[in-house]
Amino acid sequence: MKISVTKNEPKELVIEFETTDLTLPDLIASELLKNPDVEFAGVSKDHPEIGKPKLVLKTSKKKAVEVLGKSIGNLEEVFTEIKSEVMKKR
Repeated sequence: MKISVTKNEPKELVIEFETTDLTLPDLIASELLKNPDVEFAGVSKDHPEIGKPKLVLKTSKKKAVEVLGKSIGNLEEVFTEIKSEVMKKR
C-alpha cells in the first residue's frame, strides 16, 4: 500500500493513504490510542467516496515516528499470533 507522509515533526505525524478504505488507518489509530504517550490519534477523510484517509498522530514526550513504529510492531505481533493459530487448525 502506498502512503505519503505529509507532515513529519518530532511530536506530530500525518500520513495519507493511497486508498479510500479506512480499515487500516483506523486499526493503526486504535492501536496508537493504547499508548500513554499519544495525545491524539485519529483518521480524517475529506470526502467519503473519493477522499484519501489521513492518519494524524500527536505525541507528548516521545517522537511520533517511534510511537508509530512501536504500535505497528504490536499489530504485527497480533497478526502473527492469529496466523499461527489459524495454521494450526488447518
